Amino acid sequence: MLKISNLHTGYGETEVIRGLDLNAAPGQVLAILGRNGAGKTTILKAIMGLLPVSQGSIFLGDEDITEQAPFDIARKGIAYVPETRDIFPSLTVQENLELATRVPPHKKREWTIERVLDFFPRLGERLQNGGNQLSGGEQQMLAIARALLMNPRLLALDEPTEGLAPIIVQQIHDKLLELKNEGMTMVLVEQNFGFATSLADNICIIGRSTLAWEGSPDEILGRKDIQAQWLGV
Repeated sequence: MLKISNLHTGYGETEVIRGLDLNAAPGQVLAILGRNGAGKTTILKAIMGLLPVSQGSIFLGDEDITEQAPFDIARKGIAYVPETRDIFPSLTVQENLELATRVPPHKKREWTIERVLDFFPRLGERLQNGGNQLSGGEQQMLAIARALLMNPRLLALDEPTEGLAPIIVQQIHDKLLELKNEGMTMVLVEQNFGFATSLADNICIIGRSTLAWEGSPDEILGRKDIQAQWLGV
């Protein structure tokens, strides 16, 4: 579904990622782990066209999206849930959702406002509340719901558990597991080691600006040395 080859990207003259190769298989969850500052968010921003790629390529399926604009990449089927959530605080929950439905789907529309409200019932109770009136967990639900309304081929999530209470983290985990079981391809950047390993099919660890280790959740759970070296777990 997603193939990254020899990726070089960063901010201005500062190259944060160098020579990265990553693959996300259809219907699976790829978790990208690493210490703070390793470049995990940088990878997602490069995928979405929010950062320039100085070298290498990014393919979505058979299409090269390396130099495409963010809005074109979104229309091609990648939905991005940033760490900052970026909901519109002055708009209601319903208005936030309605805006997302205006993005033309790349295929038959499977996610509707009615379906995301069934998926996140709490949002249905808060439809007329402003984005700035929501709790952190509710904002995260809204950010994911808005992404789903784009009917994506691939869902990219950046630190979806950041700043959330354990009970809300579990709720988000269960919802992402539902999406995985429905065949949604996901790229997950996450600091919560247990959260990531319980959802992922494949783990990639970023260190020293590139891929430091790759394997299955079972493999990383058994490698305390790798956890200590690259994650500080």
